[in-house]
Amino acid sequence: MRWENGLFLGKRFLASAIVLIGAFVNASQGVGSRNAFSAEDQDDELILTFGEEQQESERARGNSVDSLNFTSWESPRFVEKIRYNGYANGGIYANTFGADYNGGINSGSESGLSLNGAYIAVLKETETSESGFDWGFGVDFMFGEDSRFLRVEHGLDEKWDTGHNRFGDPTYGFAMPQLYGKVAWNNWSFTAGHIYAPFGYESCRADERFFYSTGLSFDALPATMMGGLLTYSGIENLEASVGLVNGADQGFSGTAGGSLLAGSAVWTPMEESSLTYSVGVGDFVDRRWRKTSGNLHSLVFEIQADFQWKFAATLDYENVDDGTGTDVDLTIVGYHVYYTLDPNWKFGTRVEWSRNKTTGATAVNQLGWTVGAAWTPDKIERLSVRPELRTDASDSKMFGTAYNKKVQLCLGVDALYSF
Repeated sequence: MRWENGLFLGKRFLASAIVLIGAFVNASQGVGSRNAFSAEDQDDELILTFGEEQQESERARGNSVDSLNFTSWESPRFVEKIRYNGYANGGIYANTFGADYNGGINSGSESGLSLNGAYIAVLKETETSESGFDWGFGVDFMFGEDSRFLRVEHGLDEKWDTGHNRFGDPTYGFAMPQLYGKVAWNNWSFTAGHIYAPFGYESCRADERFFYSTGLSFDALPATMMGGLLTYSGIENLEASVGLVNGADQGFSGTAGGSLLAGSAVWTPMEESSLTYSVGVGDFVDRRWRKTSGNLHSLVFEIQADFQWKFAATLDYENVDDGTGTDVDLTIVGYHVYYTLDPNWKFGTRVEWSRNKTTGATAVNQLGWTVGAAWTPDKIERLSVRPELRTDASDSKMFGTAYNKKVQLCLGVDALYSF
């Protein structure tokens, strides 16, 4: 029992260390402005020099500066292109029934205080405007309660941290949602490895979402995929991708296996708006890592009306068959509205409706409505406090400690620090 407590405390210490390192680095570089739900890469570079003062010190000791080769040294160019970003967030989420889990709401422990995530990403973007060819990579690492939603079967994180699976033990664990390499030539690029799936509207990263909780589609759609993705951006206002992956939510050698053809197209008719269509055809993995076959379609329209108003409409449809005669049709429709009052306050609302029809069973309808805010203090512009009120209703009993309620009300708030 003592070693289990020690392991738990060790994980807490590691999460705290990640947050403190990010805060220290940003404090040394100055605090910059950051949107509460938009993760922008920070320009951090490494340049090592040997200054004149230290050279004089070496001469005073009788050392030969020339023989020691104490000259200014600048890091290789590719090192200067390496960037990092991340966040840490935690809060409290409570419902009227005191249940630990509520259908379709993924925000850690819904009935208590939790560290949802300590997240760091290290990446090198590709830039082909000068030479025509470039290479890059990315690796994302996460610790916290929300890691269970990003873990995959037979992934590296599962091998490191056994006992914390995606829908089992809800305590703290590790996840590595992305580990990939990338090559680019002019308007073409190819990404291979473990990457985020292109489906849906809300990001898996908390600092790229407005609300503390996640919407209904987050729980239903694949989060990650393992394979290769080819992207072309040579057509004005259009970027298209297609790839073959080892199913969805699978690691390097997932037992569910299978092949999934995934693609997406992003059309930006003007700078303030975009239309994204994503499709997946082939083998998926359900909530228990069982192989299913079918197709998935995701449509997202987003527009920034002006500086203050932002709107998004989403439509997700999935049809899968687990091979035993069980056919599932899932449709989710969502609408998001965000309003920026000033640099300190933003407000938002999210309305979603889902319909789940399984062979031999009555269709289940669910409606979710969330209202929330994001407050950023003047002197800590990388910090956001996000309170929200959420209600969910269903024509099937799916809420409460005994899953015998049709309506629930939740209240939550978290603090999010981005770097």
